[in-house]
Amino acid sequence: MTSRQIVWNDLDKKKYYFWGCTVFLGIRVCVYPTNLIKTRLQVQKGTDVYRGSWDAFLKVFKSEGILGFYRGFPVFALGVLFGQAYITTYEYTKHKCSHMNLIMQGLLPGCIASVAGQSLSVPADVITQRLQIQGMKKSVPSKVDLLGTQKSPARGSLKAVCRNIMKHDGVSGFYRGYFISLMSNVPTSGIWWASYNVLLREIGQYFEADSLGTHKMPVQATCGVLSGAVSALATNPLDVLRTRIQTGGSRSLVKATQKLWSEEGIHMFTKGLTARAMSMSTSSLLIILGYETVKRLSYKHQHEHNISEQYY
Repeated sequence: MTSRQIVWNDLDKKKYYFWGCTVFLGIRVCVYPTNLIKTRLQVQKGTDVYRGSWDAFLKVFKSEGILGFYRGFPVFALGVLFGQAYITTYEYTKHKCSHMNLIMQGLLPGCIASVAGQSLSVPADVITQRLQIQGMKKSVPSKVDLLGTQKSPARGSLKAVCRNIMKHDGVSGFYRGYFISLMSNVPTSGIWWASYNVLLREIGQYFEADSLGTHKMPVQATCGVLSGAVSALATNPLDVLRTRIQTGGSRSLVKATQKLWSEEGIHMFTKGLTARAMSMSTSSLLIILGYETVKRLSYKHQHEHNISEQYY
């Protein structure tokens, strides 16, 4: 039996949005700690604060406790809504690109969806990252690259952080690093979906389809993890620059790149890569398991097995 995917026209949209928000909120709870560690590793200068991912986990737990891993999470949780906008854009665009080859069916919709998602999520991203590094700034402020916030560190409540951003940067401060965010996340998204589509076809051909005629969950999960690793490796330097700019470094991409190169040298390409690969692989596993479950729960023809024709 040839494996296929459940596509946009197969979904009951009410069920799709309900289950989507519910499942992905749970996923965000699971992946947030590694996201916080990644941000702190990318912001520090050299290895003065944390020697690596495991060292960062231990130090955060020792100095800030369990809640330290969830600094800024309420704002991050809003990403559930932005995520729905992202995935809706992806699925709809993919439906319109069904005549293209397999790579383009992932690359183009993935890039377009990322632009839509980033336009909504960057302000929340900026605020979240400021909140994530508060514990770090409190202990060793001189060893963190926060040029734009050293005059008046934004510590405390969400309201205090927003007030600080408005005071020093105005409304544009909430879009700090917007274009570098696009430069980082657009190719990441495109590469992820293109890799996922190709891997799903190549790996999936060796396994039987499930009762709905689509790929089995273990196959989808494996492809998701591998896609996360591929996209993390390909775009890590851009993600480091995005994080530096959004947390208060120079707004100039050229200056930020020069400063990072002078501090890190060739290591700028791998800075925080282990944590990012862990974060993306973990989130990719959970996202694919969650998303494919949501699509199954939202499938309009549960008893018909009449999936739209999209073969792999």
